[in-house]
This record gives sequence, C-alpha cells and structure tokens, in this order.
Amino acid sequence: MKSVRLARAIAKGAVKVRNAKTGQLLLKFRSPGAADRLMHPYPHGQQTEASTFVNLSRMYSADQLMASNLEDLLLAQDLELDDRA
Repeated sequence: MKSVRLARAIAKGAVKVRNAKTGQLLLKFRSPGAADRLMHPYPHGQQTEASTFVNLSRMYSADQLMASNLEDLLLAQDLELDDRA
C-alpha cells in the first residue's frame, strides 16, 4: 500500500471519502460479493461540512477496501480522504 494515510484510516476503521471531482466516479471492488459503488459529487458550498464524506468502513471490510481501486483514486486526487478524527 502506497498511501500511509489510507493505511492508517483502514487500521482505525474510519475510511471517510468524498468525490473531489465534478463528475461521478466508480469505486470498483475486486472482492466477490462487494458491488461497485458510484461516488457522486457534493455541492461545493458544503466543502467544510463533514456530512459530505461517506464512511466506507461501515459498509465494507478492510480486505474489501484494500482489494479495490480506492487507493488509485486517492493517489490520483479523484477522491478526498477525511483526516479529521
């Protein structure tokens, strides 16, 4: 795993992300039983609100998150990771 921030978030069980682009993104899972997730953009007037982040740790296991394209989307800055704890 290249992203230390993502590794820490997975270990804490708090992987909160939001779409950083104006269009929709597809979060793809390589694990059986985990359906791909469409990430919609948030209104830019709500940039400071924590409610714009989605907690993926509540929906997916750590193994499923590691076997997805989540890290690629974060490194490409297509998704933002919430560092607030």
